[in-house]
Amino acid sequence: MLAKSLPVSAAVIVAGGSGSRFGGDKLSVQLAGRPLLAWSLLAFEQTPSISSIVLVAPDARIEEFRAIAQAEGITKLTAIVTGGAHRNESVIKGLQALNALPVSPELVAIHDAARPLVTVDLITRCLEAAAGSGASSAAAPVSDTLHQADQEGCAVRTVDRAGLWSMQTPQVFRIAPLTDLLKTPGIGKPTDEVSVALAAGWRIPFVENLEPNIKVTWPADLDLAEAVLRYRQAGS
Repeated sequence: MLAKSLPVSAAVIVAGGSGSRFGGDKLSVQLAGRPLLAWSLLAFEQTPSISSIVLVAPDARIEEFRAIAQAEGITKLTAIVTGGAHRNESVIKGLQALNALPVSPELVAIHDAARPLVTVDLITRCLEAAAGSGASSAAAPVSDTLHQADQEGCAVRTVDRAGLWSMQTPQVFRIAPLTDLLKTPGIGKPTDEVSVALAAGWRIPFVENLEPNIKVTWPADLDLAEAVLRYRQAGS
C-alpha cells in the first residue's frame, strides 16, 4: 500500500568508468551467476515503485549492456544513453531521457552500476524519504577510527568520526530541480549528486543502511560481493 502512494519514480543507473583500479572490465564480469551489471538492474526492476530505468553507458558498450538486460528479462529499461565526460554530464543525459517519456517521473534514484548489492528494501526506503523531503541518500555511519595523513603517508592527526557518514547510492531527488542543479555552470567534477546539492544549500536526509552495499572497485571487492549474494541466495 505504501509503495502505491509514492510519486511516479524512475532510476538512472550510471555505468561509466574505465575500471582502471579494478584492472579492467567489471560490469560484465560474472558475479554469483550473473554479470555484475545485472544485479543493479534486477534490484530496480523488482522495486514496485520504479516505473522506468535509464542506463548511462559508454557508447562502445551500449549493445553489450542491452544484451545483458534482455537476457535478464529487464522490462523497465526505457533507454540506454551514452555518458558524458564527467559524472554530472552523464546523469544529465539520463535525466533528459526520463524527461522525454510520455509521463515524466517526479522522483529519480541515481545509482552506481558497480554497487550490485543494492536491495529492493533500500531503494524503497530512499524513495519514501525523498517523497517527503525532496531528496535522500543511502548512507552508513562511519565506524572506523580516522586519521589524516601528511604527504609522506604518515598519520598527523585523528579525525573525530562523530557525525561522519559514508555515502552510498541510490541517491534520490525530485527530477526537475536536480536537472536544473546539475546544469549550473562551474559545479566542477562532483563524485556524487549529494555533493552538488549540499553546495547549493539543499538539506539531504540520510537513509541509514547497515547492510553491505559496496562499490566494486578492487578485485577483492568482487569476492566480498560474491559471498554476500551467495549468502542471500541461500537464505531465500
